[in-house]
This record gives sequence, structure tokens and C-alpha cells, in this order.
Amino acid sequence: MDIPDPTDAGRKDPPHAFVTGAAGFIGAHLVTTLLRNGVRVSAVDRVPWDGANRLRPHAHAPGFRYQEADLRDTHTLEQLARGARFVFHLAAHTENRSWAAAARADYDTTVGGTVSLLEAVARHPPAVLVMSSSQLVYGDGAGAPAEESARVPRPATRFGAGKAAAEAFVSAAAHECGFRTVAARLSNIVGPGMRRGIVHDFVERLRRDPGRLTVLGDGRQTRSYLHVSDCAEALTTLARSHAGRDGATGRRFDAYDVCNTDATSAAEVAEISVTEFPGPPGEIVCGEGGQGWTGDIPTLRITPQRLLALGWRPKLSSHAAVRAAVRELLTERHADSVLAPQGID
Repeated sequence: MDIPDPTDAGRKDPPHAFVTGAAGFIGAHLVTTLLRNGVRVSAVDRVPWDGANRLRPHAHAPGFRYQEADLRDTHTLEQLARGARFVFHLAAHTENRSWAAAARADYDTTVGGTVSLLEAVARHPPAVLVMSSSQLVYGDGAGAPAEESARVPRPATRFGAGKAAAEAFVSAAAHECGFRTVAARLSNIVGPGMRRGIVHDFVERLRRDPGRLTVLGDGRQTRSYLHVSDCAEALTTLARSHAGRDGATGRRFDAYDVCNTDATSAAEVAEISVTEFPGPPGEIVCGEGGQGWTGDIPTLRITPQRLLALGWRPKLSSHAAVRAAVRELLTERHADSVLAPQGID
């Protein structure tokens, strides 16, 4: 999908996008999509260029610029974002961990980093800022069927709380500074380069023991899985749809669920993993209880109805996305084995 909207047709220069967390799993795929569609990209991450392996193929791409910087460096962010029509804010704390393990990471990185970025773009705001959020902002409210617009954030983990707080600051900046913002509430993005999540974990467990795959919980936990290529298209769709004078809804701040239109259980993900793994299929051993981990929501009943209304459609179903991701993880080279600290999964 070509991100430039019709109002860009008469411009001499291609549109400019600023991407934070660009060296991460989703960020790198988004940068690839933007460059492929003729958008100039200023990419920032706290990872040094030598470690930004996912972006190395774009080293000499026309219109691409990479800068190592911390989100707290407001001056650098302001210089990089100046003149950007689109801002994609993907940098955040990426581990959904307990209060004891996470310390202040969600507050310092997710919330503090977002506030710093908003300060950087306040004087020269973009047409639209798209922030990567999470469906964990819903907490246990994501387990009950409801219209997308009727869901109220009530996070049950500090990761979800950090995202919800960041959304609130984005909304406030949009109203105070007069630009449009979108929170893209992501759910289970999978694909090449991922370094966390159930698909990655299953593949790594099979590498260690091909004969046995243990599933946390009873395996009936069900949710959608969206391939990262479809996720990147969703983010560009949101940016394009909200960049016009009236935006998609006319509101300064809006939130969209970014997920697949169907769902797959943890047991099915395990079955795909052992089937695709080389050699005889290993034994699948499920645990007990509905939760796979503390704060887990056994069943996410989320559908991207509002995103579908903008014309976006996923190319791969949840089942197909998981199968593709397992194959991609099994075949990709691991030159970039260290996860970019500010890349969001």
C-alpha cells in the first residue's frame, strides 16, 4: 500500500517519515515498507549502527538516514523529526514483566520516552503521529466480546499501564498542539527477526530439545496472530488515513486494534511448530490452567473492525502467519541475534 495520500501528488520531494525504535523487529519492517513506497525515512534507535542488523540492507538506500540516539535526547529528536509528515513512534520498553523484574522500565522508557518525543515535535508537529500501543491496555476486558469503540483501557500489567499512560500523553499533545494522533493497539505480531513471543519461544525450545515441546497452560489460550508484513501495512494505512485535513474520523486522537480477523490456539501453534521443525515431530506436553503466565488473558476476543473499514486487509490468516513465521525463524540467519533494546515486538 502506497502511503502518500493524494495531497502529496504535487509535491516535488517525496513525503518524509520519522521512525523511532526503527532497529527493532516491527520498526525495521516498517522502514522497509516505507522506503519501498518512495517515502524518505529518518530512523532513530539507541542501537549503534553496527548493531542495527535489521536495517543494514538499507545502508545506501536513497532517502534513508539512521541516527543512534536515546529518546531522552529531545534536541536530536527535534532535528530529525523536523519536516516529517508522518511520525511512527515504536520505541518503548518491550518486556511484559512483573513489578519486581521490570523496576521502572515501563515508566522511564515507554512513558518518559513518549513525553520526550512529544516535546520534540511540539513546535513543528507532523500531519499525523502513529504510536504502537498494545491490546494489553484492555487487561481482562479483552477477554469479553465487545465493539471496538466500547472497550475501555484497564490494564492488568505494568506493561499495559505504560502503554495506556503513553496513549494519554499522546492524546493530550494532539489536542494542545493541533495535530492528529493514532494509537495502534498491536496483538501478537510474528515474522522473521522476532525475538520474543510464543512462536519464537516454541522454535527455541525445539532447538534445545526437538523431541519434546512444553506448552505453558492447557494450550487452549486463543488469540490472533498477525504477520509483521501485514502489521507494517496496517501502520501505513493508519498514517495515510489520518494525515488529511479531516483525518479518518475528524478526531485529534483515535485508537485502532491491529490484529488478525481470526484466531489460533496455543496448542495449534505448538502443532505447527513441531510439524515444521526438521526431523520427526516432537511430543507436545500441555500444562494446566487457562493462564500461560501471570497477567495472561486466556482468550483475546479482538477484531480489527475499524481498521478493516479503512480498506486494510491482512494477506495471511493467523494460522498461515504462524506457519510462515516458524519457517522464517528456522531459515533466517541470526546475524542480528541481539534484540534492539528499543525495538518493539
